[in-house]
Amino acid sequence: MRIQSFIIIISAFFTLNLSAQISMEEYKKKRKAELEQYKNRVKTEFEKYREKRNSEFAKLISQRWKAIQDYKGLEPPVKPEPVKPIIKDRNEPKIPPVKIPIDKITKIPKPEKRVPLNIPPGTIPQDECKSMFSSTFYGAQIRIYSDKEDISIKLKSIDEQEIGRAWNELSDGRMEEVVNNFLIHRERMKLNDYTFAIMVGKLCYGYYSPGKEGESGRNEAVLMHAYVLAQCGYDVKIARKNSDLFLLLAIKETVYKKNYLTIGNKRYYIIEEYGGKGSYYTFTHDFSPMSQSCSMQISERIQLNDFAKESKEKIFASKKYPDLAIKASVDINLMKLYNDYPMMDWQLYAKTPMSISLENKLLPTLRQMTDGKSKEEATGIILNFVQTAFEYKTDEEQFGYERPLFVDELFYYNYSDCEDRAVLFSYLVRKVLNLDVVLLYYPNHLATAVKLPSYNKGDYVSLNGQRYTVCDPTYINASIGEAMPQFKNVKAKVIEL
Repeated sequence: MRIQSFIIIISAFFTLNLSAQISMEEYKKKRKAELEQYKNRVKTEFEKYREKRNSEFAKLISQRWKAIQDYKGLEPPVKPEPVKPIIKDRNEPKIPPVKIPIDKITKIPKPEKRVPLNIPPGTIPQDECKSMFSSTFYGAQIRIYSDKEDISIKLKSIDEQEIGRAWNELSDGRMEEVVNNFLIHRERMKLNDYTFAIMVGKLCYGYYSPGKEGESGRNEAVLMHAYVLAQCGYDVKIARKNSDLFLLLAIKETVYKKNYLTIGNKRYYIIEEYGGKGSYYTFTHDFSPMSQSCSMQISERIQLNDFAKESKEKIFASKKYPDLAIKASVDINLMKLYNDYPMMDWQLYAKTPMSISLENKLLPTLRQMTDGKSKEEATGIILNFVQTAFEYKTDEEQFGYERPLFVDELFYYNYSDCEDRAVLFSYLVRKVLNLDVVLLYYPNHLATAVKLPSYNKGDYVSLNGQRYTVCDPTYINASIGEAMPQFKNVKAKVIEL
């Protein structure tokens, strides 16, 4: 009986092993078929243009480069916020509600659609790879495969003719699979334009470091970085200063504290400054009329889940509703990415979604606390949570400089100020209660207003014939419909989300 059982087990093992081998063979055949289909696809307009443009572009950038004026990065506007939070005095006399005057109405623009590209269904099978390079990017493991033995180039100098020759060399087919791999990672990780550009740079610099024959390989990495981004549809240029090359990236929105060159009517930001003083020389030709400026907006959740590292849990509790207490932690890798992110206008932070891990800790409790309540009462509960669960400090006190926070960062850093709270409150009301929210930007202050259709009390703004009730997350203990007294008659700029 034991012998029979043993035979059955052995037979099952070999059957499973054979099945696994067949499955793997089937998978490889399927992947090869998918890749063959991808290679035979109908190319997009940009891809057709790109094939013939690379050789033309190599000739254009071989021409004499011109000295271009560089500009110091713009300083962010400083808001003289109150050093201490404004706490509502319960004994202060009631001020009659008012209609807040509107200065102007603006809407945060959506990022442009990316240049159409046919992105392959996945990486090539590893057993067909001839070379590979990898790196970690804020905890995520990135591997770039190639079907070529060697994709490296060597610059003999950094004059125009040599840069043009090297660009032409990169266009001999060696980079096709590499570019495809980068695009696959962009889609898989849901990277926005700027984060994708930085990720490409990190891999390129890692590939050439420490370089061939002990050299730094930095200039070759910059050239590869620019080449990959150009093939992906981004508007980039290369600049030379002294003995170094620099990547210039056209960025749509205003970026603070980052030096730039103005070419035509566009700002090209110097992604990484290096070396001493000197003039920047570059070309004015565009790779393609279809090339797009990079957008700083983060409209999808960036996926860094390979090696998620959670911060220490903190408790965030409402003073008025003690049952509303939430334990939350955040991904430290995401915090590092946000910390390295250049400063933008604070409106753009309001469009960045909260990480799914934090939402899963936060939203169920908020929904439970507001379930069955009227929209007005539910809004008041969320308002008090944001007012009292977070400690207040100005950016200058906490960081020593102006620094808006992404919504996840409020649960990481110890303090937040008015714009951070307004952004978080607007996000929570939209996600939990599905209500329309606008931001109210006064001189030196940021609040919100919520569209509550059946509520007609308190301070409000009128927008498109609709009443939006003022809700101020920094006016501690204030109810919905209560604007700070000093802002009741101050014109506010309305920002639609």
